[in-house]
Amino acid sequence: MTTSSTDQDLLDGWLQVKQHRGERKRSQDPYVHLGLRFAFYGRMSTSEHQDRHTSRLWQLEMSELLVAGHGLIVAEFFDEGVSRRRRWSNRPEGARLLEALVDPDRGFDAVVVGEYERAFYGRQFDEMVPLLRAAGVQVWLPEVAGAVDLEVGEHRRLMRFLGAQSQREVIRARNRSLRSMKVQAELGRYLGGRPPYGYMLVDAGPHPNRADARWGRRAWKLAPDPRTALHVKWIFARRREGMSVAGIARLLNERAVPCPSAADPGRNRHRSGEGWGAPTVATILENPRYTGRQVWNRMANDRDEVDPRTGRPGQFPNLPEDWAISFDVAHTPLVGMREFTQVQKVRARRPNGDGGERRYLLAGLLVCGACGRRMDSHWVHGRPGYRCRHGYTSARPRLLGAPALLYWREDRLLERIVVVAAEQGQPLPSTGDEVAAFLAAAGIGVVCSRRAIELRERTDRACPGTGVQRRSRGRLRKPA
Repeated sequence: MTTSSTDQDLLDGWLQVKQHRGERKRSQDPYVHLGLRFAFYGRMSTSEHQDRHTSRLWQLEMSELLVAGHGLIVAEFFDEGVSRRRRWSNRPEGARLLEALVDPDRGFDAVVVGEYERAFYGRQFDEMVPLLRAAGVQVWLPEVAGAVDLEVGEHRRLMRFLGAQSQREVIRARNRSLRSMKVQAELGRYLGGRPPYGYMLVDAGPHPNRADARWGRRAWKLAPDPRTALHVKWIFARRREGMSVAGIARLLNERAVPCPSAADPGRNRHRSGEGWGAPTVATILENPRYTGRQVWNRMANDRDEVDPRTGRPGQFPNLPEDWAISFDVAHTPLVGMREFTQVQKVRARRPNGDGGERRYLLAGLLVCGACGRRMDSHWVHGRPGYRCRHGYTSARPRLLGAPALLYWREDRLLERIVVVAAEQGQPLPSTGDEVAAFLAAAGIGVVCSRRAIELRERTDRACPGTGVQRRSRGRLRKPA
């Protein structure tokens, strides 16, 4: 399609008029001489269900309209797949913006946001105010048509209202989603996520949502995976016979059976895939979905708070009464309900042959002097002891050249502790219970080698034996 010369002249004239109006407006604006440099901050909640370019552009456009005539956007911080509930320090781009605030040469004078809810939740704005004030950085919001001034009562009240509104919006959406997912799980619907080891996803017909079905979306359900389902049945059979969890893992490794992360590496990129471990086997044995029932809400995922040790969202198990279990069988079971129940009973601690109780007085107080690990309690020949396998478990064979196992009997260890304490000028009680109580109360750990021990101050009393670093100075301190 071509444009005539007359139409082109009209178009050019209209553009000149628009340009003249914009220049006149900027010349009358009192902020034009400030030339503020703005940093744009934006955020989108999900990366799979939202278009990054669309979300970013509409927020950026709102920000540009807000600062037009007052300055220019010279920096950009945009978080993708981050909930508003997450603190700024736990948002990748938010944390980068916070780091820039302390830099005198950061290159911007103010932060502009296209919408309050994109940046703040609850009282997050109040938490950010001291940092922004210390850096001399303004915050511009469309809700106040410019810079936020907390000295103005109207602005303070508006920020509190917007924070509460943002929080209420999340709570309402979250509660509705959780209740809907609970009902769907009870009806047997597959709610997504990685299929359990031994299962794969198959087509379950049109999507139950009519709008999704019209778009051609399909529902999914679990079905036995011919490659791995037999291994799950084998695991349950061995456990029902009384085999230990570590023993099952060791046999699986010896038989070169692919572990879950090796069998499906695409869905387990965060796993190493090196082999089976006792926790992996225990997780399979505890999963009721192998009985054919759909189960939801076994684990609570706090995606808004990141574990600083792993960099991943935190997880914690829910109580069984909080689980949602389907009323009927939703997929082909790999284990019968009776067999599954029997296996859970095997997990219970078996009583001693003589009916007595196994007590470990020094549990949590001993550290291996060779590798720094906490020593394990170990019952041998009818008496308590402690050992360190230097990171190796019974689920995997020992490597050639690995350090020999360290072992101490409890009675000999208690005798040695009393002698060492006396050498340091601090006599200890003679009974084992009193010695253990004194060490725990005084914050003292025992570092063990093959032929000697050393008493040191623990760096973390709340978790005894997790790592003793510094030597106790002078005599042993009595507990208060």
